[in-house]
Amino acid sequence: MRAATTTIWIFVTLIFHASCAPSVIKIGAIFHDGCEEDKATFEYAVDILRMNRLAGQLVLEPVIKWVRGNSDGIGTAAAACDLLEEGVAVIFGPKSPYTRPIVSSITARYSVPHIEYAWRPMDESTLQSTTINVYPHSESIASAIAVLTKAMPWTQFTAVYETDDGLTRLQEALKLHGPKDSPITVRQLGSGPDYRSLLKEIAASREVNILLDAEQDNVIEVMKQAQEVNLMKDYHTYIITDLDLPGHPILKTFVNSTANITGFSFLTEKRDEISEALGFQVKIEAALLYDAVMLFNKALEGLNVANAETDTPLKLAPTSLKCDAKNFYSAGRNLTDAIRSETRINELTGPILIDKSGSRRNFELDVIEFHLDRFVTIGVFDDKEFRVTRSAKDRQEDIEKKMETTFYRVTTRLGPPYLMLVTDGSNRGVQIGESRYEGYSVDLITEVAKVRNFRFQFELVPDGNYGSYDEVNKSWDGLVKRLRDREADLAICDLTINHQREQAVDFTMPFMNLGISILYMKPEAEDPDLFSFMRPFTTEVWIYVATAYLGVSLMLFILARVAPGEWDNPHPCNPDPEELENSFDLRNSLWLTIGSLMQQGSDILPKAPSIRMVAGLWWFFTLIMVSSYTANLAAFLTTGKMGETISNVEELAAQTKIKYGLLGGGSTSIFFRDSNSTTYQRMWAAMNEARPSVFTKTNDEGVERVLSGKRGYAFIMESSAIEYNVERHCELMQIGGLLDNKGYGIAMPPNSPYRTSISKAVLTLQERGVLEELKTKWWKKMNIETVCEKEDAKSDADELELRLANVGGVFLVLMVGCAFSFIVGILEFLWNVRKVAVDEKVTPMEAFKGELRFAINIWAETKPVKVAQSSRESSSAPGPGRMGRAASAARSLVGSFLRLDMLDNFEKDNASNSKSGNQRND
Repeated sequence: MRAATTTIWIFVTLIFHASCAPSVIKIGAIFHDGCEEDKATFEYAVDILRMNRLAGQLVLEPVIKWVRGNSDGIGTAAAACDLLEEGVAVIFGPKSPYTRPIVSSITARYSVPHIEYAWRPMDESTLQSTTINVYPHSESIASAIAVLTKAMPWTQFTAVYETDDGLTRLQEALKLHGPKDSPITVRQLGSGPDYRSLLKEIAASREVNILLDAEQDNVIEVMKQAQEVNLMKDYHTYIITDLDLPGHPILKTFVNSTANITGFSFLTEKRDEISEALGFQVKIEAALLYDAVMLFNKALEGLNVANAETDTPLKLAPTSLKCDAKNFYSAGRNLTDAIRSETRINELTGPILIDKSGSRRNFELDVIEFHLDRFVTIGVFDDKEFRVTRSAKDRQEDIEKKMETTFYRVTTRLGPPYLMLVTDGSNRGVQIGESRYEGYSVDLITEVAKVRNFRFQFELVPDGNYGSYDEVNKSWDGLVKRLRDREADLAICDLTINHQREQAVDFTMPFMNLGISILYMKPEAEDPDLFSFMRPFTTEVWIYVATAYLGVSLMLFILARVAPGEWDNPHPCNPDPEELENSFDLRNSLWLTIGSLMQQGSDILPKAPSIRMVAGLWWFFTLIMVSSYTANLAAFLTTGKMGETISNVEELAAQTKIKYGLLGGGSTSIFFRDSNSTTYQRMWAAMNEARPSVFTKTNDEGVERVLSGKRGYAFIMESSAIEYNVERHCELMQIGGLLDNKGYGIAMPPNSPYRTSISKAVLTLQERGVLEELKTKWWKKMNIETVCEKEDAKSDADELELRLANVGGVFLVLMVGCAFSFIVGILEFLWNVRKVAVDEKVTPMEAFKGELRFAINIWAETKPVKVAQSSRESSSAPGPGRMGRAASAARSLVGSFLRLDMLDNFEKDNASNSKSGNQRND
């Protein structure tokens, strides 16, 4: 209906302008088979110009020639000559690369403007003198493709092209790849129409980034077949080099696809109006032909206005030209120059400015992204520069919105406390296969899903590995392989973030920070030695001390006998004694030295200089020895003897008795293998040479080897796993600090669009304290049978307290000594009984009873002196005997008083007597 109305309006307009007798300018166009839409657009453009013509303006009359076959050069040349003979002022087309050079050559010869509207390769020669191309310059197009490819977060990609021209457009993008970059694959689609074989090969290669250059009519078919071979899934990203991505309305059929499709567009919204009027979707080249007609008309009107102001106007209406004549179009050069340097329009393909060479430059390309069933402009390419117009916030909001409708596959592996089998039959955790599992990983991803509002399902990685790279096969295994193959969306467990894995997959920010450390058995404190008080000195020192004691005692005894100053008067009241006595006999010499050694002193002191010198040196010796003994005694009494132990990694590396190992193929092994530290390199070499192997397949196996190794094996593992096992095995401990610093992260396939969103969710959980709560739950509360006593919970006072076992030997020595003393006392008692029996002439039993009766009489403070048996017999008569005993007692008492009085007088004169020095020696 709209087309019919437009035709009526044009007809009325022509009748209205018929009376003005306008000048008619013929314009020619050459089309090949299949260009019907181009022809309709060309005619529509001319009709629009006629309808909007003002008074005095020229009227364009289209002259169209058809040439069958895109490579018919003879037919094309004949069509061009026919148009010149009909007197056209310009020729549009053809767009076939095989025939347009022919037209360009003919028009240049006769100075007739020639306007092309199809892409021209860069390797062709410069345009002819009268040729103009309104299609963006091929060099600029290639540059735009390269800039967009560089702006995408691609480390590698596969370039797919259909024709040689397509490969030319991709050259600049392929040049971005350096020798050290990841490999780029270049594939040609082939003849078609079935491209599934090639697309299956690309899908099998696990490539997700595809740069596609195909003919505009073939793009949709290629992508349909790509979807059939699972090459249009999540994480797949396409760049389509076609300049009219929104011109493919059938793209909306991929509504169920989560692939990201990016391309270009420089068509304005006016294209939709014209498409509606024509009844079909105006494609890129038809739109360029429309703009070419408008561009020529503006240049022609410009010259027409200039003619009205000059005295020698140009003849704009060309005469008939023949290809075998030498005449030419007189205004042709002026029209060409006007289009190249002065004329500008802004129609269906945006602003058009033609440079002096006839090429279109300084154009703008909108970068369009088809995602989530809609087109979004994300940037603009202008003058070899890409400007982002869509904020990261807007993009992130779209991703988070998509997450709410996406079902995520989460891959993990068994290992406490991250994932463990529920054995009590409850419904805790998540269902994997026919069993239920629980653990830190389940709780963590559940909390992340609550923040981002998405659904998920767990799976166990088939081979049970974390993910290591095989240098020989150039492939990954474990969790990393599942992500790279896009068989899973997330991987969560104790998966360490390291450089090699970061090159293969994406990681969120760490949800747990840790490092490598050493797991080992706690030292076993031996029972305190009963004679631990002897340990401050070695046996050798004790022997030397005893020898010194005996030697000094003998020296005192000998020197005392030699020194005259040690011989004293035994009767101080007698100034002229007949004999002298020496206090330093052998017993007293031994008593002085032992008393000094025990820090108790003695009631016998030396007087001679030589004896004093020996005693002083002995006292100095005892001072040093006793001080040294006391200083070491506390340490030996408060600490038990430990078994062989290590305190850091250097000590572990320096010894050979304790074997050490780690998990084979994990990040810890990579750390030691690639380390530049001499210590770690030496340890790595020792572990590789150890037989039997010190490497384990799992961390649990390593922990079991430590427990059963009787302090002969240490396991190197990550500190978080050490903390978990130390809480459950009280005999284990962590040795030294951390050898490095790293973290566990949630892994995703390369270039995952969800990385930022999930990282933000992890950060939110960290700020809320949820991560710490989860770690406390699974490390210190869940599945703990025995709570280990913390060593640091003991007070300092408790550490310094001595138990009976520490000082038991001292009590034993005391008891043994006391028992020995008691035995000696008994022997002394019996010896005294024998002596009394002899002296008193009584039977031993009578003497024993009498002495025992006195010994047990604890109230008796004095012991009577025993008298001879003869005196007892004489005193046994009545009367005189008693008197005799009384007289004897009186005499004894008087004698005692006399002796006391003499002793007192002697003490008073002691000073004067000692000064006189009148001692006599026998």
